[in-house]
Amino acid sequence: MKSVFLLSLLLLSIAGFSQQPVYKEFEVDSAAIPRGGVDYITRFLAANLRKPIKAASEGVGGRVLVQGVVEPDGRITDVTLLRSLRPDLDQEALRVFRLFNAWKPAKKDGIAVRQQVMYPVVFTRNEPFPYVAGNRITYYAADQKLTTNSTVAKYRQLMPVDSTGIPNGDLVIYERGRKNWQEMTRIPLVQRKISQAGPDTQSVTWTGYKNADGLWFDYVYSVNNNGILVGKTAYLDGRPASTPLHYYDNGVLIETDYVADGRTFLSSWYPNGQIRQVRFQEENPSGKGHTEQLINYWEPNGKQSVIDGNGKVILTEIDRSRIDSTKQVRYIEQGEYVQGKRQGLWTGQYDDNSYTYEEIYDKGVLQSGKSQRDGKAPVTYTEREQQPEFQGGMQGLGQFLANNLRYPSDAQKKGQQGRVFVSFVVCTDGTLCDYEVTKGVSPSVDREALRVVKAMSGKWKPGVQRGERVRVKYNLPINFTLE
Repeated sequence: MKSVFLLSLLLLSIAGFSQQPVYKEFEVDSAAIPRGGVDYITRFLAANLRKPIKAASEGVGGRVLVQGVVEPDGRITDVTLLRSLRPDLDQEALRVFRLFNAWKPAKKDGIAVRQQVMYPVVFTRNEPFPYVAGNRITYYAADQKLTTNSTVAKYRQLMPVDSTGIPNGDLVIYERGRKNWQEMTRIPLVQRKISQAGPDTQSVTWTGYKNADGLWFDYVYSVNNNGILVGKTAYLDGRPASTPLHYYDNGVLIETDYVADGRTFLSSWYPNGQIRQVRFQEENPSGKGHTEQLINYWEPNGKQSVIDGNGKVILTEIDRSRIDSTKQVRYIEQGEYVQGKRQGLWTGQYDDNSYTYEEIYDKGVLQSGKSQRDGKAPVTYTEREQQPEFQGGMQGLGQFLANNLRYPSDAQKKGQQGRVFVSFVVCTDGTLCDYEVTKGVSPSVDREALRVVKAMSGKWKPGVQRGERVRVKYNLPINFTLE
């Protein structure tokens, strides 16, 4: 009965909005405006636009004019097209404009009212590229460098993609023959389902390609169960080659970077499209790590609490409970920024009281910290994080492998060589566990790589987070090369 009552109230609320008149800008006392200002909605739209593959292949650019109604609660409704560019770009413009629900509503006689707004959605031009029958085509010269001249190309790569540019079939590479193109290599499309921990266990599907060593290359896309893109990362030799893009489940981009005045800035948004923060990172003078510098920060209600690097903030995030790792809880961190850097006392606390910490900063550099887990004795520290390390560092690790690795005789006779990738967990006492060969060469070579890794157990310094030793997963490539 209670659920029915609440639903009725919700329906009445929605009906109430729809029955109110819709005003024009000149009919209200204060017009509806995007929270954060026009510059930030413009940046939001540009960052979230994903040009359809057909339009991108033709390098099309231009403006789509859309309109909608800003409701008294700041949402946008009744989004429609005012001026068309072309059907596929029109639909993308409507999709992205519907994502922005962070408006400061119009007011008339001191009351928030509905107001019609219109806005241009701009698609920038890009370099055209070949796209035929659902395949994105790339040409390479004899030296395997990219070329736009198909008549002199030695190789041709065909990547089947859907209308949004996400791969949906095997990548095929052809070599030019005397009369026509001959298939040389076929790389299967990889679609890997990844489970995400949380109160509501969900999974996403990674889609992309792996090279002969089993490493991701080019772009890898992450799509949720509803078919919405939630991640996109460029890979080179199995490692991210640029800042990954992550999206909320409703399709809103979480964060992106951009270059201005020779510096790289990062902007992030809330799920409703409201700007959250603008910051940049600079390398520490020591050359180790970086210091984050915050420029501006907005609270969820649109209030700006940090202006030009100065102000106090209350940051709310979601993390795993330190009592029950299967549960996600809210934690609140608060402190002050001075000239873009953390200054003075900062505190953090989990909602379930499973973890608390206090840290003292001076010009963004941690001076001291104290953390406490689930009522246990406090732990002090002067570094927030330390990665696990083999005793003696990378040089010591290389020496250990050189002294202990034995090339299997049968593999030598068969000419088997390559890199074996072994993943393992560095435990809190420096021992290793959860070994896995993620990419092998041959049974005997794989066994030897695994044997040597297991022999390292107990020779590692564990990872540390806020003064506590933590388990950290580590990936190690081991080379087997015949001379």
